[in-house]
Amino acid sequence: MPRRNEIPVGIRLRIVEMHQAGKGYKSISKSLDIHLSTVRQIIHKWKRFKTVATLPRSGRPVKNNPIPAPRKLSKDNDEQAGPADDNGVQNIKKKIKSRIIPDVVKPESFSSDAESSNKDPSVSETLWLKLAQHHMKKTCNSWISASQVYCRPVPTVQAEDPDNEMDDYNIVYEVGEEADSSSTDVEEDFMANHFFQEQIDDAEDPGHERAQPFDPDFNQEKKIYSGSTVTAGALLLLLLTFILKHKLSNAAAKDLLDLLDLLNLVVPGCLPKSLQFLKNHPSQHCAEAETHLYCPKCASYIGVEPGNRCEVCQQRLSKRCLLEKAHYFMVMPLEIQLRNILTRVHSKLGKHFVRDGCLSDVVTGKEYKGDRQAGSITLTFKCDGFPLLDSKFSIWPILCTINELPYAERGRNVLLHTLWFGRGRPHVQSFFTPFVYELHKLSSEGFRWTDGTGSERRTTVAAKVCLCDPASRSLVQNLQSFGCSFCYHKGELVPKGQGFTRVYPVPTDRCDLRHVAETAKSFQHRQTGVKGPSPLVLLPSFDIVKGSVPDYMHCFCLGVVPDFVDLWFDSDLAHKPFHLTPQHLTDLDKALCAIQPPSEVGPGPRRVSDRKLWTASEWRAFALLYSPVLLEDALPILYHIHWMLLVSALHILLSPFATQEQLSYAESSLLQFVAQVPSLYGLENCSFNCHLLTHLAESARDWGLLWANSAFAFEGASSRLLQMYSASKSASSQIFSRVFSYEDALRRGSLVLQGASAEMKDLFRSMTSCDVVMRSSVDSEQTLGSGSQRFLTAAEVAALQKVHRGQHQGSVTQHKCLVHNNMLISTPGHSATTKRNDSVIETSSGFAVVQSIVALKDVCSCEEKLGCSCKTFVLFCKKLFPWRSHGAQLDANIAEFLVRVRRSDELCAVTCGDVVAKCFAIERERRVYVVKMPVFEMH
Repeated sequence: MPRRNEIPVGIRLRIVEMHQAGKGYKSISKSLDIHLSTVRQIIHKWKRFKTVATLPRSGRPVKNNPIPAPRKLSKDNDEQAGPADDNGVQNIKKKIKSRIIPDVVKPESFSSDAESSNKDPSVSETLWLKLAQHHMKKTCNSWISASQVYCRPVPTVQAEDPDNEMDDYNIVYEVGEEADSSSTDVEEDFMANHFFQEQIDDAEDPGHERAQPFDPDFNQEKKIYSGSTVTAGALLLLLLTFILKHKLSNAAAKDLLDLLDLLNLVVPGCLPKSLQFLKNHPSQHCAEAETHLYCPKCASYIGVEPGNRCEVCQQRLSKRCLLEKAHYFMVMPLEIQLRNILTRVHSKLGKHFVRDGCLSDVVTGKEYKGDRQAGSITLTFKCDGFPLLDSKFSIWPILCTINELPYAERGRNVLLHTLWFGRGRPHVQSFFTPFVYELHKLSSEGFRWTDGTGSERRTTVAAKVCLCDPASRSLVQNLQSFGCSFCYHKGELVPKGQGFTRVYPVPTDRCDLRHVAETAKSFQHRQTGVKGPSPLVLLPSFDIVKGSVPDYMHCFCLGVVPDFVDLWFDSDLAHKPFHLTPQHLTDLDKALCAIQPPSEVGPGPRRVSDRKLWTASEWRAFALLYSPVLLEDALPILYHIHWMLLVSALHILLSPFATQEQLSYAESSLLQFVAQVPSLYGLENCSFNCHLLTHLAESARDWGLLWANSAFAFEGASSRLLQMYSASKSASSQIFSRVFSYEDALRRGSLVLQGASAEMKDLFRSMTSCDVVMRSSVDSEQTLGSGSQRFLTAAEVAALQKVHRGQHQGSVTQHKCLVHNNMLISTPGHSATTKRNDSVIETSSGFAVVQSIVALKDVCSCEEKLGCSCKTFVLFCKKLFPWRSHGAQLDANIAEFLVRVRRSDELCAVTCGDVVAKCFAIERERRVYVVKMPVFEMH
């Protein structure tokens, strides 16, 4: 029977449609003549339950039969009725029990005689309550089925225990309403259905057996059809990879399986019949993931299993309600991931490219070498949040890399430990608790793993380096707006625009650096910007001051460079001498569009007018590769020299190797650059990012050059996390499952596809974003493509005789691309088609442009054997000679990375052993410059 004055379902649907169209509560209330509070409640209920239908009230179950049968009144009932003063209370109790527990669920043993017996009343009431809860579950499910026209399935609503006792986790408390009045605005997370549905189904039908998704005789080695080389295991792996890459929904994946089954292209038993196998099969890690809960009221850490109440604020807790309200974050233990990675890449541990007397990778840093322990590995972890696309939510992961792996391998083996999803920022104490606890265990006890040779090893783990942007660094260090977190520079407030800004000019007396001992003392007194203890202090062997390094991606690529470019093109500063006119902007756009950068740069150049869309890698390429030449004729000479101080210092700090003298020059150049900002651009533009530049050189001394501890190493993993997201419902568990399914697919690919065809391997590489360049990790040289046969010219033969003993006779195999030590080298013809110029190299004798790549057959002992692969790669190049002078504005340090050259027709032959580095050639007004490539991405 409908309630009195109940708003029809059609009107409620109209309210939701108007809300989705963008109208506010007041506008909807006025147009439909419905009270404002009623409109708000309808919309809030739709947000929470995704329905506008009338839901059953807690403690008041809906009857099984919506139209009850007429009740027969017997004469005995009238005769048993007594005076109101004698039987009134008993009749009321009977009416209440009959409403709570209808006759259809009362067992036969519960008769009127049993109700009047002298049994323990508390036991009787408890049994009544349990039967009521059981009936509510059944009737709510039947009500949902009857109302499916207007609503979707919702979580089972259960009655509250009147004594507030949690008999089990199925009792639901309205935590959100008690904890926060705005809980109705919180998006619900129906992850609880995933955790509890299996238990509910088993309880309802314990004898039920799930259908087998495959035939009983399924075998991964089984061929999909007669005469095929594709096995059922390979087909399953490709299906999983396809679903993960394109983020197919359950319905789309099921339709794909039905379509393949309908085509009858494979023998029976090679395709899954349901999605259950696909969800459980791809990742063994998904079952090992942990769900950690936190209090919805005070955000304090609860753990995996909650108690009855929060120990801090005494808030009532329920695991199911916490999961529904998304008061949790996902954790994957480091030990599991480290064991799998070390087993696979143990042979590459410690294989860093180092040079005596030079700084390079993290293992050459002073802080690393000072606390090095045998049989241990160290981690660099990144804690940073980024918003989800088209969503008001954000994710905060804790990503880790192993410092003992070479730089190129670290980016391919990123560990995901914690993933938090929600609005705003996480509570730091709760967020870092599982991470700190596990590192305490791994630091003291370690873990055991088996290497490729079968030997068992024991390894301890310690976190040494933390990467954050400035805002996140103050959050995890628990600092307030006092000043710099690396020194005691307080900064000063100066007027800027309509308000004020805090600036950090170079002080007359250099500020002292912070130390961990002094920072620990400030925890108690809350001095020098320290608000209180940070959870990072509890990490074993971690220095919260020196370990939290300044990241050049945030302070330089996304900080200083965009700020100065905006100053140059700001129309409000047209009266300043550094202002660039719209004509300068047009010329720069035209010049950038004509540039062909190397493959290591990443995205190609875009116009300066589109700089609001530039990423960090685009800002980096503009500052270090394009701006030294393009801005030479645009900026006044004084401002260009000032800009080159910054560029030359970053080139040194991003070079493969740097001496202590070069590091000192870079430090003085950065200090001079920051000191001249107030006089050239104004004191208000001496920002905090400019001040962080003065700490980059010290960080390089402690933990290696800037590329060794950069957030760019985590960009691939971060972008993959965003790609795995498709909806805000259960986003963290959804991303977690897809990420580790993707990792397992990569790991299983080499085993399952070992005997597969080349076409299938290429398909797997393309779907898993495994670039073909990564194949060069096995061999030092690897060609791309089959190549073509030709004979050497007379000029090539003459050039070859200078580097290759003996005379070569016969044809050679010519290739367009060659990968040497993870460095892609191609011919100009190939570069023209790909809009990338990978033909400029630096050799032991100077700069050159590659014209052709040929493979010469070596004279070896296996010459008579079929399929001999003994060969030598030779690069025929045209030399580039340095120009006679570099100009007055270029000093010796700038000339180390920026060289003006002239072309020549002199042909030379170069072997792969003579190649020193890749270079970038840029031409401006008939002037050709060669820029030595700094260390960019994982190539």
